[in-house]
Amino acid sequence: MNKKKFLAMLLACVMMLAVATGCGSKPADSDAGSDAPAAGGNDAGSGTGSDAAGGAYKIALIQQHQTNAFQIAVTEAAEAKAAELGAELKILSADQDAATQISQIEQCVSEGYQAILFEPVDPDGLRDAAKNAADAGVVVINIISACTDWESAGIAAVSYGNNVKAGETEMQHVADLLEGKGNIAILTGPSADAGGLQRMEGYENVLANYPDIVQAVSPADCAWDTAKAQATVESWLSAYDLDAIVCENDGMAVGAGNAAGANSGIIISGVDGTPDGFEAIKDGRITGTVSQNGGAMAANGIEAAVTLLSGGTLETNVLVTDNTWIDASNVADYE
Repeated sequence: MNKKKFLAMLLACVMMLAVATGCGSKPADSDAGSDAPAAGGNDAGSGTGSDAAGGAYKIALIQQHQTNAFQIAVTEAAEAKAAELGAELKILSADQDAATQISQIEQCVSEGYQAILFEPVDPDGLRDAAKNAADAGVVVINIISACTDWESAGIAAVSYGNNVKAGETEMQHVADLLEGKGNIAILTGPSADAGGLQRMEGYENVLANYPDIVQAVSPADCAWDTAKAQATVESWLSAYDLDAIVCENDGMAVGAGNAAGANSGIIISGVDGTPDGFEAIKDGRITGTVSQNGGAMAANGIEAAVTLLSGGTLETNVLVTDNTWIDASNVADYE
C-alpha cells in the first residue's frame, strides 16, 4: 500500500468514528429534562401531603383547655404518638372559648396543616369551622367529644370515650356503695359541654332505678375546676347531710375531697382516671374514678390522621376507649 492510500484510509476511519460518537451522545443537561424530576416536580406534587423539608405530616391539635391532669395526659400522649410516627405536631389551647377555637382552626388551615384534631368547646358552634376545614382538604378529627352531626360536617373520625357509659359506670358504683339509698349531690362541667351532658344522661339512666337515692341539692356547674368544686362543696357541707358527691371529672372530685377531708365517710367519685385522682384515692380523699384514658383518645386520633394522610383507610371512624372503675383495690395497677 502506497503512502497516499494509507493516509486516505486513516482519514476515513477518523471521520467514521466522529460520526458514531456524535450520534450516540446527549447534551450535558438532557437527563434533567427527561428522566430526573425537577425541583418541585413529581415528589412535591404526588399527593402524599408530606412537606418538602422532611416528609413529616403537619398536624395540629387544638384542645379545649390545658388546665387539668386529664388534658395534660392528652397533650403528652399526642406528642409521644406524633414523635413515634414522625409527624410534626402543633398544640394549641382554646381556653374554653369557642371563638378562639374557630380562629385557631382557620389559622391552621391557612398555615397548611394537613390534619386538625380538636375537642370542640361548643359542639354546635364549631361545626361550620370544621366543615370549612374539611372542604379545604384538611383531615379533621374530633377527640374527647364530637361536633353535632359530625359526619355531615366532613369530620373524618372521632376518638373518644363513651360518656353515657362512663356516667352509668360511675353512678352504678356509687349506688352499689350506698346500697341503693342516700342523699347525693352532683358537680358538673360547663353546662354546654357535650361530654358533661352525656355523663349526666348516664347518671339519670341509673338513678331511674333507685328511687331512694335523692339529689339533696341541684347540680352545680364547676366548669371542671378543682378550686370551684372545693368552694362549692365547702358551702354544701355546712347546709346538707350528704352521703355521696358524684363529679363529672377527677379535678372536681379532688376539690370535693379537699373540702370533705380524707376518710370523711362521704363517697366521692370522678371520671377521667388522672394522676391527681389516683393520688386522692390513695390518701382517702376520694373513693373512685372511671378511667376513659384520654391519652389513648389523643394517640388514636393522631394515628388515624397519619393513616388517612398516607392514603390508608380506617376500619372504623368511631374510635372508642374503654371505661374502667378504679378505686383503692386496683389503683396501684394504673399509676
